Order: sequence, then C-alpha cells, then structure tokens
Amino acid sequence: MDNTKRRTARLLTVIAVPALIGASLPAHAQTSADTTAAPGSFLGRVILGFGRARTAIDTPQAVSTLEQEDIDREQAATPGDLLRTVPGATVQGGDRMTGQRYNIRGVGGDASDQNRIIISVDGVEKYGELYQVGQFFGEPELYRRVEVLRGPASSALYGSGALGGVVAFETKDAADFLQMGETTALRVKAGANSNGGGTLGSVILAQRFGESVEVLAALTHRREGDYKSGDGTRVVGSGMAGTSGLLKGTYRFGDGNEQTLSLSLSRWRSNEDGANYSSVADIPDFGTVDRKAQDDTATLVWTNPASGTPWLDSRVQLSYSRTLIDQENAIPGNPFLAGNPLFEDAFYQYRTLALRAENRFTFSGEGWENYLTVGVTASQQKRAAQRESGAISFHPEGKDRRYGVFLQNEFIWDDRLTAVLGLRADRITLTPSGDVVGGRQRSHTAQVASLALHYRFNEEWAVFGSLAHTERAPSIDEVFDVATGAGKTVSLDLRPERARTVDLGFSYAGRNVLADGDNLDLKLTVFSNRIRDKIERFSGPGPTYANIARAHIRGIELEGGYDAGNMFGKFAYSRILGTDQTTGLQLTSTPADELVLELGGRAFEQTLEYGWRGTFARKSKRWNASPAPGAYDHLPGYGVNDLYATWRPDQGALAGLEVQLAVNNVFDKQYRNILDGGLATNEPRRGRDLRMSVGRNFSW
Repeated sequence: MDNTKRRTARLLTVIAVPALIGASLPAHAQTSADTTAAPGSFLGRVILGFGRARTAIDTPQAVSTLEQEDIDREQAATPGDLLRTVPGATVQGGDRMTGQRYNIRGVGGDASDQNRIIISVDGVEKYGELYQVGQFFGEPELYRRVEVLRGPASSALYGSGALGGVVAFETKDAADFLQMGETTALRVKAGANSNGGGTLGSVILAQRFGESVEVLAALTHRREGDYKSGDGTRVVGSGMAGTSGLLKGTYRFGDGNEQTLSLSLSRWRSNEDGANYSSVADIPDFGTVDRKAQDDTATLVWTNPASGTPWLDSRVQLSYSRTLIDQENAIPGNPFLAGNPLFEDAFYQYRTLALRAENRFTFSGEGWENYLTVGVTASQQKRAAQRESGAISFHPEGKDRRYGVFLQNEFIWDDRLTAVLGLRADRITLTPSGDVVGGRQRSHTAQVASLALHYRFNEEWAVFGSLAHTERAPSIDEVFDVATGAGKTVSLDLRPERARTVDLGFSYAGRNVLADGDNLDLKLTVFSNRIRDKIERFSGPGPTYANIARAHIRGIELEGGYDAGNMFGKFAYSRILGTDQTTGLQLTSTPADELVLELGGRAFEQTLEYGWRGTFARKSKRWNASPAPGAYDHLPGYGVNDLYATWRPDQGALAGLEVQLAVNNVFDKQYRNILDGGLATNEPRRGRDLRMSVGRNFSW
C-alpha cells in the first residue's frame, strides 16, 4: 500500500471510530509529555496544574487553553469574548463590560449560579453575586493566557463548589516581552471598531535590572458606544468604557536564581452612564442606571521550584481582591417601580484576603513517576451593601471565612497509564451583619473527591475517564436573604449542594495523516453531572431559599484541530441537556447546541495568517414561567460568519509590527443567545463589526 492509500485509510479510521462509538465515549487524561498536538489546536497547549508538563489532549480532563496569539486575534472587548470557540463554555448577557456571566456545561446564569463557577486571575478568585450585574470584570489586553476547565474535577485544586468548572486568567509578565540580552521592551497598540465607534489604546513597558529584577507596567483604555444588531436596531445602553492598569515586579534570588518573589497590582475601572440596569437583557421595566465599577487585585507570590531535591517545590501566595459597584440615577422603565428600593442610589463591595500554600513531592522508580501536591488555603471575604434608606435585604452584608486542605496525587506508569487522585475539604463559616433580621452564624463543611484515569494504547489513541464528587456550601445571599416578600425568613437550615460527575472519552493524535509533517487531533468527551440538594428560591412563606431541587446535566463535547504548516483548521461541538428533575422541565441554564468551524492559511513565510470562522447554533427552546406559564419560548437557530487576518513581519524595518483585522458577523445576522432570556426580553447580539488594531514592539 503506497503512502497516499495508507494516509487515506488512516483518515477513514479516524472518522469511522468516533462515528461508531461517539454516542457513548468521552474525553479525559493522558500522561506522555512528548505527545505533540497540532499547534493550531487548543489540544496542543501545555496545561498547568499537573506534576509533569502535558498538552491538553493528554490530560485526564476536558480543558481548553487560549494563548497570547488567540487573545490578540480575537480583538476581544470583554473577557467573555475570549471563550467563543471553547466547547461547552458560553457567556451570556450581551457585550457590555459589567454585564457578562459565565456558563460552563449548563451551569451558570442567574446571580445565585455565579458561585458554581470559579473565576480567578493569577490564582486569585474573583467573586460577584450582585442582582442584574455580571460576574467578573477585566481587560483582555492584560491577559496572556486563559484556561477553561470544564466540569468539577478541578475542585480539589481550585476550591469546592466548582460544579460547572473553572476559568483561570493569567496576566502578562515582563518575561513575555524581554528576549535574551535585552533590558527594555516597549509595546504600543491602538485599535478601533466600526459597530459602536469603539477605540482602544494600550502601552506596556518591560524593564530588566541585572539578572535578578524584572518589572512590567501596563495601561489600557477602551471605549465603545451603543452597538447595532443585525437588523440595524440600536441597542440602547450597551455602550461601555474602561481603564485598566497593571504593575508587576519579579525578584529572583538563591543559588542559580531559582527562587522568585513576585508582586502584582492591577486595577480595572469602568464608568457607564445611562447603561441598561439589567445586565442580562434590555428589559424595559428595569430602565437605565449610571454604574461605576472597580476591580482591584494585589498578589505576593514566593516560589521555590525543585532544584536538586525532589522534596521541595513550593509556592505561597498572599492576595487581596476588592470589587466595588456604585449605582446612581436609576430610571426604571416602568413608572410603577419608581418607589422600589432596588432603584435607590447604592453601593456594593466585596473584599477578600486569602492565603494559599502548597508543596509538591516527586517520587520515581524504574518505569514509574509520582507527583504528590499538598496544600492549605485560608480566606475571609467581607461583603458590604448600602442604599439611601439603609441596609439592602436582598444583598445581605456579612463575612465568609474559609479554611481548606487539599491533596492531588498523580501516578504515571510506563508512560501509558496515568491516575490522578484529588481530595479536598473546606470549612466555611458565614457571619451576618447586625442588620440581618433573624440571622446568626452558620458553618458548613464541603468535601471533594475525584479520580481520573488515562490510558494510552499507542502514540495515536488514548482513552480516559473520571469520577468526581463535589459539594458547594450555601452562600451569604442564600442563607441570609429575606427580600422576596412578606412572610420570608432567613434560610438557616440549608445543606451543601452535592454533585456526582462522570466523564468518559477518547483522543486521537495523528501525525502525517494527509501530508508529511501534518497533525490531526481529536478529543471527545461525554459527561453526566447529577446535582442533589440544589439550592433555589422558595416561593411560599418561610425560608427564602431551600434545598428543593435536583438537576441532571449531561452532554457531549468534541474538539479538534488540523495543522499542515500553510493551512489549518479547528472545530468545536457541544450538545448539553439540562433537566430539573423536580419538575421535569428543561433548565433555563441550558445552552443551545453549538458548532464552531474554522479554516485558515498562512503565507509569506507564515508572517500572514488569515481565516474564516463560522458559529452555528441549533434552534432551541427555553422554559418561560411568564407571561404564559406552562409554555416554551422557541428561539431560532443561526449561523454567524467571521473573517480575520494577522500580519506579523519578522524582518527589516517592520519587524515587531503586528496588524490585526477582523470582520465579525460578515452577513449582519440578527441573532440571540438563548441564555439571555425569553423572546420578550432577549437582547439581540452585535451586527456586522469591522475591527482593526495595530501594535508595535520595540526592544533594546
């Protein structure tokens, strides 16, 4: 059989196997560090959090990673825009900075869902639970990497309660800009977009002092006006503006400068006048509000990686996070709501002080390796909320104090079998302020246990699976909220939610499939997540919240990539089904089935990259309790097409220049995201938008 026939047969095998067993198979881990996935694919990215470096295709978990090139190409205005090509991850709430919430595998949406997904920046957890406001605020230009871990298997390392998953952002560092022998680097960038008349300006300075000290300073400002949807309708209140800054310094010391001490300070601030009060949709009753938002993060990190001893690979992090929302001049759209305290001038604040310390022990023998990570965490969050008339009953003040211990053990045998065991226990104590009527201190213990297995048959095929038990303790809102009407009381008897999750899958890493030197990667995951004692609002008199619901969320995720040097392609497909087992209805947090396809090429010695991306969502239905109880809203499917090009000359006077050009929603499609609400309130997404940015790196 000649090479062409052999490659054709191999490709047919790759297509046929998923077709035969894809309905029941899944996706998870692996162990070999030398398996190299397609560079153009998420599956080829190195994943953090494991004892030995590995790519996404070789991990015992469904995970996608965006690197700097992805972030630059996306020209994102908000952090949520970066997740558009990640299977199983969806952002709802429109395009404004303070209006986005995260949904992973059908978990996430309402304010009470926000603590079921962990969002972190440089390992610092960000938290928000404010009614009608988004979950996380930040500037995409400051990030160099984003990891999206789908499912609760990451709870052992990241914290109990991650029933949906984890989104971990990592900020830029001076080393990203300084090459060997350079002491100073400067990056300037300007950008604009047509739909909404947006502008962007960014300046980053990196400086190296000798061999021990590196410093980075960054400043970014972004502004966009109200955008128009596909049919030309102006979406009032969708404009935004934000300014961000980052200051980061690293000091290296010890024998060989192997130890590091890093300090990072960041601030993001937004001032939105006349913004839609509702972050999720342009609901007429809510009207508009002047909203100021500020997010501050400070971290101090010491690391001592193993250097000659397998017993010492330590990391200690002390962090402080503060998120502040200030709302004024609210104008409700419904005049009957004019006296509602929801529309009074008010401020909300979250302040969190946290400590995390961990160490990794390495053991090895003939044919096996073992990495044991143990650690402790401690944190205290203080919540403040005040309005003109006093305390806010629907957003009670109080303290959330947590102590945790965790363990992750990764065992590798013969470079074929990997077993990862994760254990965690958190003790959570909630203390209300004196303004909470009937409130008193409550404590809970949340436990996590997970086991993931990955087995590699050969250099191409691998299978994996995992079982995880995760618990989420009640939040301050859920225990002490008494705002839903007469006869409501605090919910002191709440139990932690419990989730049992099963993931199964297989992966294929093919080399020289259609041509010499090409790569074809596939990863399929099937999952089932059963949530018991789910906490929801209770409509009758008595406690505001109760453990009255059960949910079953299951689905399939398929992702892959092909890379042959001058041409590449990617695809991501997700189908998620969510059922409220108490009522038998579909969960309103269930996203539409989605397929993302991307085809691209490279030219001029790969300095020019260009491509097309299509996002196709299936028609879907959403349960609507009002105004027609017992009915579903049917939302049409859609296809949105994008074009992009990136030029990075690497020689001559233009070396260091970067030009990004994109046309999003080329055909001006009018479409809506099902997670944004029913047909009566669902805000249409952005129509055709031309985006362009020009950046230049200088170094000496």
